[in-house]
Amino acid sequence: MPPGCRSSPSPFSVRPAVRTGAGLVSPHLGARRFTCPLPNRYRNCMTAAAPAQIAKPRRTQQERRAQSERRIVHAALMMIADRGITRTTLAEVGEAAGYSRGLPAHLFGNKDNLLRECLKRLIVDYWIESLPPPPADRALATLSDAIIRWIDHFDTHPEYARAYYLLLMEASFAETEHRSPELSMLAREVSPGGEARFRAYIEAGRAAGEIRADIDVGFQALAIHETLRGLGLRWLIDPHSVDLKGFGTAFVADMRGRLTAK
Repeated sequence: MPPGCRSSPSPFSVRPAVRTGAGLVSPHLGARRFTCPLPNRYRNCMTAAAPAQIAKPRRTQQERRAQSERRIVHAALMMIADRGITRTTLAEVGEAAGYSRGLPAHLFGNKDNLLRECLKRLIVDYWIESLPPPPADRALATLSDAIIRWIDHFDTHPEYARAYYLLLMEASFAETEHRSPELSMLAREVSPGGEARFRAYIEAGRAAGEIRADIDVGFQALAIHETLRGLGLRWLIDPHSVDLKGFGTAFVADMRGRLTAK
């Protein structure tokens, strides 16, 4: 947690964590057990008052299951980012999410299925859905905004970015005992989603006359997508080696110079 103990909203979040006798309680992570005393600088951030009890309509079984799945996926992503995929177990994910150690297996069946759900929600429900939809006009401005948002994700949710790259690495294993065919297939299906969204922006801009008609739309979309993915990996390996905000500003300026219709 950064200085000041503030954190960006999680796409899976519901309400803030509170402090109880069992430890730090999050609606996603449950009671976290610490093997050593917490540093004093964290204590003020974990003394939030419990929200007032307000009568709410009883949730359906489907709604309760959906919330349980969200919390388990979130806990799994945090654990993957912290310790890697091999050391992440279904039982510990269930406990970290505040449920029984057997609930992840009950909901997802096995670890491979949970990993697939993690990757799908990261790419489809979080990463791509956070980008603006293809517009009818001002496509170049929308493309520029999408690039900046993508880069901002690295800084605001580095744990999701780290889990994303680890899951893609897991999906890339071929002809080994660690290979998960289902995860590999899903990665091939959803990984190009960002590229497809960038392609849609460029096609909209070209149709509106904002973007040059003679460019190769597929190449430009691929170049933007892979540049951003490479940037994220570089930043995770060595955060001090790249200025994310500065790179984003320069990259967008260069992209607009190449694509803008004269």
